[in-house]
Amino acid sequence: MKNGKTILCKENCNFMIKILIQKILPFFFIFFISCYNEPINSLVVISGETQGTTYNIQYLIEDCKGCSDDQQKIYKTEIEKVLSLVDETFSLWNMHSDLTRINDGEKIKVNSMFKAVFSAAEEIYNETDGMYDCSIAPLTHYWGFTGDYEKLDNADTSEIYRRLMLVNYSKLKIIDDSIQLPDGMQLDYNSLVQGYSVDLISEIFLKNNVFNFLVEIGGEIRAYGKNIDGESWIVGIDKPNEKLDLKNRFQVLLSLDNMSLATSGNYRKFRELNGIKYSHTINPNTGYFANNKMLSATVIHESCMLADAYATAFMSMGIQESIAYCKNNQEVKSYFVYSDDKGNWKVYSSPNLKILE
Repeated sequence: MKNGKTILCKENCNFMIKILIQKILPFFFIFFISCYNEPINSLVVISGETQGTTYNIQYLIEDCKGCSDDQQKIYKTEIEKVLSLVDETFSLWNMHSDLTRINDGEKIKVNSMFKAVFSAAEEIYNETDGMYDCSIAPLTHYWGFTGDYEKLDNADTSEIYRRLMLVNYSKLKIIDDSIQLPDGMQLDYNSLVQGYSVDLISEIFLKNNVFNFLVEIGGEIRAYGKNIDGESWIVGIDKPNEKLDLKNRFQVLLSLDNMSLATSGNYRKFRELNGIKYSHTINPNTGYFANNKMLSATVIHESCMLADAYATAFMSMGIQESIAYCKNNQEVKSYFVYSDDKGNWKVYSSPNLKILE
């Protein structure tokens, strides 16, 4: 009987084990499968103020369910450090910035940021035959688009001509990592520094293997990867209206995939002289406001810095020259809003733009 009890016990035990296996294993199997589902993405948003405007950054973190705010915003400190260094280098409002000191006639040793922006500005200057010129500062100061200004009742032709003689980016060189401007010359990099800042922040994410993000500073944008819904990022181009209509704001929506976008326009920043509104874009060949039918120029490019610069250049060049340039340089994609001879809005867009109807 002892052996019989042993056999019975073993049989009962085996039976119980089978039951346990049947009931418990599926649970572990389900648990195992759930553990290896696709990672949970959390959307992190960082916003603030910089360069006289605002910034908005969105990025996705994998497997971050229950992350603390500090864990989610691990890049915020690095981003703020970069933006602070950009300000210390290029700000026209910071009396101690490198650019302010350079404009005051000092000879200073420049950092890698300054070299990158200097070279990009030189590239677009050459590409556009001088229609993009960052030595335009004496004229933008005169017309009151940087710093404080008094109301101009009449333009002083002789003063404009004097300042125009100071505009020539081809005269500038960085020698032994240092630069000193000729007497009277001044630089203004506002037309590409925001785009450059977007590129710098994008590089922070890429070097840390974050491949789903959108960076926006003052309307200049770089979008990479997918949004929280697993789709390409959607961005809007404002209508060229003087007043912002939030209910009917966008001229068009674009799908942006691993590209940058920058827009320049004359519709919200202008000077009034003798009752006539003039655009903030100065023609570096004449010293006066750009007088053409371009209302807004949007450029899509891999580099947000170059997109920013090209958008400004096209506002000076006008619609026909800008279209011709883009057709001959297909890496520079564009969306232009301009007026015809009757004042009606017209649109030109490069082929293959991902426009959403």
